Amino acid sequence: MLEFLRTFAPTVLSFWIALLVAKVLVHRQHYAYLLKRQGRYTTVDGLRGFLAISVFFQHCVYTWHWKVTGEWLNLPEDLFYFTNYGKVGVAIFFMITGFLFVPRILEKRNTRFWLRLYESRIFRIYPLYLLALVIIVLVAFDRSNYELHVTPIELAKELIRFGFFDGGRINDVPNTRRVIAGVDWTLKYEWLFYLSLPALGFILTRLGKAGGVILLILTTLLFFYPVLILKIDTMYLIFFAAGAGANYLHRLEFVTEDRMKTPGISCLTLLAFGAAIFYPNMFDFYHVIIISVCFILVSLGNDFFGIFSLKSAALLGEISYSIYLLHGVILYFAFTVFNVVEIRDYSLPNYLLMMPVLTIFLVLATAVTFLVIEKPGMDFGKKYIFSNALASFIDRKAQKS
Repeated sequence: MLEFLRTFAPTVLSFWIALLVAKVLVHRQHYAYLLKRQGRYTTVDGLRGFLAISVFFQHCVYTWHWKVTGEWLNLPEDLFYFTNYGKVGVAIFFMITGFLFVPRILEKRNTRFWLRLYESRIFRIYPLYLLALVIIVLVAFDRSNYELHVTPIELAKELIRFGFFDGGRINDVPNTRRVIAGVDWTLKYEWLFYLSLPALGFILTRLGKAGGVILLILTTLLFFYPVLILKIDTMYLIFFAAGAGANYLHRLEFVTEDRMKTPGISCLTLLAFGAAIFYPNMFDFYHVIIISVCFILVSLGNDFFGIFSLKSAALLGEISYSIYLLHGVILYFAFTVFNVVEIRDYSLPNYLLMMPVLTIFLVLATAVTFLVIEKPGMDFGKKYIFSNALASFIDRKAQKS
């Protein structure tokens, strides 16, 4: 029990430190707009940052395990909950995507809408991802003494694979994705969902509730009988469906946010999250149910004792993509490039004492990357320059024909 507390306590402390750093940042000029923001899904926005930091916890322990044993995966059984930290975080991120995007396709949409949606998604995801890719390339060339070990065409192919979130070697250097802790795999699923939105919209608008039931049954079958297609495992689709279902419950408004924000419901949310993290059989059907209950409670308005409604939590949610995508860079540079400490000389509990300090650097660094890269990219994407031009071109062609 003492050993468990020595490994678990740093995660709780790190959450609070992240909130304290965010509390300072949210009063800075560049983030002051969050103080005035009034959102419909405040608690969901407040949850995002904690999910990203949970993935960071997972990879903190993976980094220690890698340095000590040489293996990136396969943590000892007594540390399974650190894997759950990350996996539950990713699952709920998928739920949030389903929760937010399915309602946008329930009305009839035209070509211009879809072009705008995809343009906004490209400029939301790729600018920061390109920064991550530049860092990966620099690390790969540093490890190869800045000599080209492959042909330019092969190098271009390697980079294109990364562009589709399926990278591996760069310049014949293996394990380059470890620089970002391999988190880009989830972006394939996000884009699969985005690309399926027109088809989902057609089914849901034509068939109504029956279409929703059909899609739920289909994703459930693909969960129990998963298929691997182009490295896409269909078992993960159920999380997008669960998020869409949570939005349906939210729109029913059968419970008010005031009732959801009671201490009793917050205690239930705490129990649900605790069960999700410490459930031993990751991603079996019961685990999916538990994770879904966590998200449903939050999406219906529970703010977890007021924490998810804090403006500091809103800031962490605002920078959550930067935290998610770049936390691996901080871990890699700290313990591989600069080797600030020799991890192999530390027991896991002693190593985890560094986690709160790393959390400070993580929040500060990603608060900067959000302002410098993410936000300008999003703002540019919302101008819809390319989608409007392409839509106008398509309209002119249609008129001529």
